Amino acid sequence: MTACASGREAPAAHPAEPSSRLSAVRCALALLGILPWCIALARSHLPLGELGAALDRLFVPICHRIPGRSLALEGVVMPLCSRCAGIFAGVAAGAAIARPRLGMATWRPILIGLSALMVLDVATQDLGLRPVWHATRLATGLAFGYAVAAAFLTRLARRPG
Repeated sequence: MTACASGREAPAAHPAEPSSRLSAVRCALALLGILPWCIALARSHLPLGELGAALDRLFVPICHRIPGRSLALEGVVMPLCSRCAGIFAGVAAGAAIARPRLGMATWRPILIGLSALMVLDVATQDLGLRPVWHATRLATGLAFGYAVAAAFLTRLARRPG
């Protein structure tokens, strides 16, 4: 507290409360996670023209975007393949729910296991053992994205402010 000219103490400036910082990060992750889904839906309903194409191109450095491995929403191919779309959706869900709140010692093997499931999905598909299954691509991506977001937010919540 500092003294004012009136003799009363004025409140000192405080950095953002840890809970408000955590809420801001959760909101940012949730918005990021739904972005590719919203872009595809917006492009299917609105005449976005070059803006829509530019928004779509944001995801070029992130994903291979092979059309046969990508979902279409209302006739518009998503800016990500189905696995990456699942990861983004998982991040959004993980940011919104962020449960369970496990320690990093517990999250690490979970993240390794979910990564291994994605690699297994990729390997069985790329070796021609089965066709592209959007359901498994989405499911493995969703589970991994959820775990990454939940683990990150749990870690962030436990950090001293």
